[in-house]
Amino acid sequence: MSSRVTLSPDERTSLLREVHSADEGARVPVRTTVGRERTTSMGSDAGIRGGVRPPHGSRGSARPPRRRGARTTVLVILTLLFLAGGLLSAKVLNVGRNVLNPERSIFAQLTDLLFRRGNRLLAGERENRVNILLIAIGGKGHKGENLADTIMVASLRPQEKDVALLSIPRDLYVNIPDTKIFAKINGVHAYRENAQGGGGPLLLKQKVEEITGLPIHYYTRVDFTAFKRIVDEIGGVDITIKEGFFDYWHKISFPAGTEHMNGERALAYARARFVEGPEGGDFKRAERQQQLLPAIRNKVLSANTVFDLRAVTGILDVLGDNVVTNFHLWELKRLFELTRDLPKDRIRSAVLTTGPDGLLVGETEILEGKPASILRPRAGLEEYGEIREFAQNIFDNVATTASPMLEAPAASHPPRESASPLPSTSPTGVPITTEKSTVEVRNGTTVQGLAVRVAKALEKKTFTVAGVGNAATRGRETTIVVDLTGGKKPNSLQELLATLDVKTAVTFPKSETSTKADFLVLLGTDVAEKFQ
Repeated sequence: MSSRVTLSPDERTSLLREVHSADEGARVPVRTTVGRERTTSMGSDAGIRGGVRPPHGSRGSARPPRRRGARTTVLVILTLLFLAGGLLSAKVLNVGRNVLNPERSIFAQLTDLLFRRGNRLLAGERENRVNILLIAIGGKGHKGENLADTIMVASLRPQEKDVALLSIPRDLYVNIPDTKIFAKINGVHAYRENAQGGGGPLLLKQKVEEITGLPIHYYTRVDFTAFKRIVDEIGGVDITIKEGFFDYWHKISFPAGTEHMNGERALAYARARFVEGPEGGDFKRAERQQQLLPAIRNKVLSANTVFDLRAVTGILDVLGDNVVTNFHLWELKRLFELTRDLPKDRIRSAVLTTGPDGLLVGETEILEGKPASILRPRAGLEEYGEIREFAQNIFDNVATTASPMLEAPAASHPPRESASPLPSTSPTGVPITTEKSTVEVRNGTTVQGLAVRVAKALEKKTFTVAGVGNAATRGRETTIVVDLTGGKKPNSLQELLATLDVKTAVTFPKSETSTKADFLVLLGTDVAEKFQ
């Protein structure tokens, strides 16, 4: 019967400490309960298994066989991972130098990513609204390479796990910031990029903040080459085309049905604009771009792509040459954490457009000596109150199941008006259309979307809404109407008071900014229930 050495708890603790000692190879004496002293070599697990290794050369106890095959396999796997990791690290460094926020070196960003701890939040995350400007340009080799072909604001609400996409048409006619120049908004990026390489996204970000009233926390710019190659690297995307169409400019047909698109085909689908029928125009093109984004995102984050080394390195190659952003590495990691399990049915889409319920109107302007079609806010050039109201409350204004077009508002809003509304009469029986009255609606409450709903109701009464926005004071309980015509449009005033159930008009409040409209409406909570 073999003799077995028994270790006390203190001796077992000492031996375990020896195994984990930093002094590799040192021998530490361990006393057994039978009074004999043994030494054990660092890294051995003999003592843990219930026995103490005999001195070298002793045949009293056989050593457990070494698992050389298993260790070799592990070493091979680790070596391959190391080589792959080295390759990916080089790619990441290259991407970091060329793509990420240049205000902090890539090595500093890697340090932040790997070693900084704590609950770090994205800009806007504490307020539960992270806004990202998405820009697409033609890039090198394309005509007008720095013109912004796509301008879209993606808003993320981390707590609710939903996203809203708002597309701004490239034909919107705007004043270029800090200049007296007016141009289409797609030229804002080109104006600064051509003069100061790399400055285009910042100037466009500034203008989009002015238009939407939203703080734009981050931006990402991609060119056509990157778009095509990313789609190809992930193996293409499946897109369902509800209404078939033919792009007569590029001579490409897109029949109805689900189609697996490669990069070239997906880009053509996203850019198709010269189309006859309901699928034509810039607004429908914006819808198609919004349709492609979730499809690409889902494919990039799929297991097939994440574990495909070739696809990952290919995507990194594309990013390094054709994408610019102001994200830091740790911010991209945080963004991934917030959106990786985003439900597919929690994405809302809207396009600023014309039409009875649209916020824009179309006009013709002479640009570079030639007539050109442009868009402006229906309230007037550079009057963005209505757009700001809509953008700030987009999660309430657009349902997740609605059409991406702005003409399809959420079901809780008043129904869409007809293109040719019947003349409305005031309580005196006189048609108010003869007075051609304009009204500006400002929300004096914290009820989101209230001004938009009231404005739509007034349009049904044939008022021309000159602006929609927020009042200077947001704690108002009683709705007031300010008559700025000096009593020259009494029928319109009576209709306005009756519609809002307000008794009399008041003088202009000192806290509010001036308006060019005939009437100013400051909404209080007393009308919130009526205009739900």
